[in-house]
Amino acid sequence: CPQTHHRANEEIAQVRTKAKAESAALHAGLRKEQMKVESLERALQQKNQEIEELTKICDELIAKLGKT
Repeated sequence: CPQTHHRANEEIAQVRTKAKAESAALHAGLRKEQMKVESLERALQQKNQEIEELTKICDELIAKLGKT
């Protein structure tokens, strides 16, 4: 039946189109999450640097207090 065959092809095309759209949406979501992770990693790095600097300052103050 050519008609059944044609309908099957149309359904396959629809399924493919839907799958492509879902795949694109998932890729976009993944990219968004990756960007969030990168941003959090940068923020964490910055906080760690701040902690290091504050620790140095505290150590220096403690050392000064110890000398007096």
